[in-house]
Amino acid sequence: MTRLRFATPDGGEIFPAVRQLLLAGYSGRSEIDVDKHLAEMRALGVAVPQKVPVFHPAMTCLLTQGDRVEAIGPDTRPEVEFVLFACEGTDYVTVGNDQFDLATERHYSAQKSKSLCQKVVASTAWALSDVHGHWDQLLLELRSGDRLLQAGTVDSILTPASLVERARRQQAFDRDHGMLFSGTVPMLAPVEPDMLDFSIALRDPVLGRVIGCDFQVVDITCTVI
Repeated sequence: MTRLRFATPDGGEIFPAVRQLLLAGYSGRSEIDVDKHLAEMRALGVAVPQKVPVFHPAMTCLLTQGDRVEAIGPDTRPEVEFVLFACEGTDYVTVGNDQFDLATERHYSAQKSKSLCQKVVASTAWALSDVHGHWDQLLLELRSGDRLLQAGTVDSILTPASLVERARRQQAFDRDHGMLFSGTVPMLAPVEPDMLDFSIALRDPVLGRVIGCDFQVVDITCTVI
């Protein structure tokens, strides 16, 4: 179990206890977009699943709200995603980074690649009911410095209700004590090997607010003590 802390827009705080972590993949609403993503991953030498979406279980101890992601080796890559969880009977959304190891995914499996990397989540969350009426207008972004690497509205991803229901059927998702990463939006530019500092954001243009956080990827095999 991992306990996290989030600020809410009303000035309060919530402290969810996460007992289950699931990472969605190939979770686009459009079959065309999903097929395109499958083709992109095949081109990278990654084996793709026969059935989509997929939900990878991960250890909750990988969750962090710190400003660094510890990685093994130089082959990890970030992905911005919205993140769903519940606390005291209320459903919430925040933003997170599903860091994965591309080399491991190529040679072994997505499950192993995702289990090698910490998962950053922001320290602010919104009640899902506050954004339900304009959900599809929310925007996800990943940047490194002033370079925009990913950007897209969440209407390219399955809705929260659909994601939770499919995760419940496929992986017995515990809505009350689970955390679910959504899958991601298309890449606009490649992540270069020298990019180590990143920022992620979930933007709400209707209410004029944003959830974001910055983090640095640290290859612990290069750390000098």
